[in-house]
Amino acid sequence: MTRGHRRAMVTSGRWRAVRRKGIVLGSPRAADEVSAREAMWREALLRVGPSARLGGITALQAAGLVGYDEPRIHVWVRRGDEKGSALGVALHETRRWGRDDAVDCGVPRSTPAVATVQAALWAVSLRQAMLCLVMPVQQRLVRAEDVAVELSRVKRHRFRKALQAGIRDIALGAESLNELDFASACRRRGLPEPTRQVRRQLAGGRAVLDARWEEYGVVVEINGAGHHALDIAMRDEIRIADLQLQGDVVFPMSVLTLRCDPEPLFEALARALRARGWNPTTSA
Repeated sequence: MTRGHRRAMVTSGRWRAVRRKGIVLGSPRAADEVSAREAMWREALLRVGPSARLGGITALQAAGLVGYDEPRIHVWVRRGDEKGSALGVALHETRRWGRDDAVDCGVPRSTPAVATVQAALWAVSLRQAMLCLVMPVQQRLVRAEDVAVELSRVKRHRFRKALQAGIRDIALGAESLNELDFASACRRRGLPEPTRQVRRQLAGGRAVLDARWEEYGVVVEINGAGHHALDIAMRDEIRIADLQLQGDVVFPMSVLTLRCDPEPLFEALARALRARGWNPTTSA
């Protein structure tokens, strides 16, 4: 590799020179979005320092997470290590994580379980933190059990107890933020714990139910915005009819109801559970 060859690659925009640091093989201006993002991540690590690793939501994106928009690049270093700064980089110094918590295959970054916990701890709100917990598990990048192990290392944080409760719900089958909100709402009202992500064989094929009280034959289906589409709404109607024919009581709950006026539906749900044998006094 001659200086002339290197200069030509930088001038053409195929590579990017980082002043006094080195060369990034690739460019943020690359036509391929994946290559462009990797070039940005590598440049950020190069600017911060030799011990820098991608962390949090950025490490999860490098591992394949999709559907989460984060303008900043999250990078972490051990407290006391040499470090620089870079525009657009959120730099986190830590004593909690070390070299064993990172992988160097590809872009140096946190392991998926560590990155999930980091993303939740670095979130600006509890709701955002819960989203950071559920998305990697939902997309099969990490197991809820592994996240729980890493979360147990956290001894002090303002979200700690809520995150521990959240990862327990995720491990039990909650696969969306709406399902986590529903589980919390049931718990606040003293309702029994449902089984989540229940697989059933119906006339139209296999179905996965959001929440079912197996002992009482009561089902709640939490419908997001996508369920308003005509074809999906028609499939939902057939599924509800099939479940009722098998003897279940089915409550379809829209996210709008869950957010704005959930009380009437939860009261009806409690009545259905009591009618099918649930005794709040005995359960308590």
